[in-house]
This record gives sequence, C-alpha cells and structure tokens, in this order.
Amino acid sequence: MSENQKQGITLTKKQIIIGGVIIALLIAGGIILGVNWNKWFGDKDSSSSTAESSSSSSGIELDENAGQYTGEKPKDKGGQQTGIKIPGYPSITIAKDKQDVTMALMNPEGNPCYFKFEIVLKDSGETIFESKYVKPGDCIYDVHLNKPLGSGEYPATIKISTIALDQETPLNGANVETVLIAK
Repeated sequence: MSENQKQGITLTKKQIIIGGVIIALLIAGGIILGVNWNKWFGDKDSSSSTAESSSSSSGIELDENAGQYTGEKPKDKGGQQTGIKIPGYPSITIAKDKQDVTMALMNPEGNPCYFKFEIVLKDSGETIFESKYVKPGDCIYDVHLNKPLGSGEYPATIKISTIALDQETPLNGANVETVLIAK
C-alpha cells in the first residue's frame, strides 16, 4: 500500500460543518419537543373542546349546566369596548316553592374570562346558588337553589367571580344587585 492510499473514512470540511448543523438542529428540536410535550400530547378527552379539556387539566371546573346562550344578544351600542362585559339583572322571576328554577346567568360572548356565579340573599347573607365556571358565550338556564323560595320578592346580589382564559389569572369580578321574584 502506498502512502497516497489512506485507510478509513475521510471527511471534508464541508461535510463536518453540515454534520454539526444537523446535530445542533436535532438537539434544538428535542428541547422544543421536551418543553411542549404535555401541552401538545397531554391527556385530552377527544370528545371535549380544547377549552374544556385544558380547563380540566388546569384545575378549573366548567359548569355542566352551562350551554350556548340562545336568547336575544345584548345590543352593541358602538364605541370601543374594553375589559369584561357584565350583564345586568334588574329582576329575575322564578317559580315559587321550587329548588329547580329557570333563569339566564350569562357570560357574554367575547369576554376574556370565565364567569362563576353566586347568588346571595341580601336580608340573610345566605348563598342560595353557586355555579362552576361558565365559558364566554355560554349561559346557565337550569339552576338548583339550595332552598326553595316562597312567594315574594327577595333582594339579592349576584356575585360574579372571573378567571382569565389562561385559567390561572384571577380578574376583576362584579356584584350585580337584583330582585328575585318568586311567583
């Protein structure tokens, strides 16, 4: 064998650089995959929407009685709207002497947060209803009160707690004054 013939594999400078770049890209891809693995491939219920499945993994629980709001949408009066839209409830008429009643507790479409509703009687300070979280655009129609209300008018406060759509950041809530009319 002559000196010009070498044993083994010889690599050019170009081949070494290309190999180094490929190794660096594989390492970067592995890091990105590792960091986002749970976000992309974590436990997901295939029958739920993305918001619902991510809400169960982060700890907030969506109210099973909430559904798409089917009533008349509040009128947009123009202008720039920023922040959280809070619906008003001047009065709510419910069936007397029943715990299962119908009302519309709505989280307006386009809100940047989930709503949680609590109805508190003003006279006694007693909480007669508390929901789980409601997605923007959804509404709770079927409400189970902690106790039935006899015929009459009951001043109450609807306490609305909010949490951002990231399901981690609490936002400003609201207390909405109302009168429950049981008849």
